[in-house]
Amino acid sequence: MSAFEFFFSFYGLLLGLSVAVIATGVATAIQHRRKIRIGYLTPMLALFVGLDIASFWDSAWTNFRHLPLSYGLLVAGLGIALVYFIAASLIFPHDFADGQSLDDHF
Repeated sequence: MSAFEFFFSFYGLLLGLSVAVIATGVATAIQHRRKIRIGYLTPMLALFVGLDIASFWDSAWTNFRHLPLSYGLLVAGLGIALVYFIAASLIFPHDFADGQSLDDHF
């Protein structure tokens, strides 16, 4: 395993967790669709963040390939992935109330 493959497996795992958080939010919203109104804004934000993660993942694959592995690169990757994870976890609310609209949460 090359140094780049080592870095990218770590980085890809963290970004993949962000995608999983978005998918979990979508699934939870669909499960509660009788109790809440889903609307358009929050799903569009989820789509936007998901596409942004995918484009950044692709960009990292292209641009980080030639960088030497270092602790700083791992910390930078961790910081970027942490920002994406926090953004993904804030898209959907964690508690759903009867009659709530996800557009209001947005």
